[in-house]
Amino acid sequence: MWTCPNCQRTFKNENQAHGCHRIDKMDFFTKRPALLWELYKKVVEEARAFGEFREEAVPPDVIFFKTKSTFLAVKVKKDHLDITFFLDHVEDVPPVSKYLQTSKRRVVHIVPVDSAEEINVQLLEWMRASYELITNAQTGTINP
Repeated sequence: MWTCPNCQRTFKNENQAHGCHRIDKMDFFTKRPALLWELYKKVVEEARAFGEFREEAVPPDVIFFKTKSTFLAVKVKKDHLDITFFLDHVEDVPPVSKYLQTSKRRVVHIVPVDSAEEINVQLLEWMRASYELITNAQTGTINP
């Protein structure tokens, strides 16, 4: 684990290349509907049940949820949140709006959320699976 001496962000690899920015996540919500802040708080609250993580806010309006690596990202848009997470397989079903295979065992998925009802059991299962995928990859364990 390496911490950048300039921006204090933490990374898996020493001297990892990155945009050396860190800002207050509240800046993302000041000119947006109050509902987005409420949705974000719900995502954080639900993610806390998975285990420990830290939040890192970076431009442009993204908040990363990280253990040693990112397991979840929340992109604050004008009228919704884009929830981004990793799975080891493709879920090409609604509400997934987009997915991209980033490696042999990683597929990033994006789910837009504009209401509390959309933070549902299915989304929470995917978020937990992402947390476990990233956490287990760091410890070298494999889910049965």
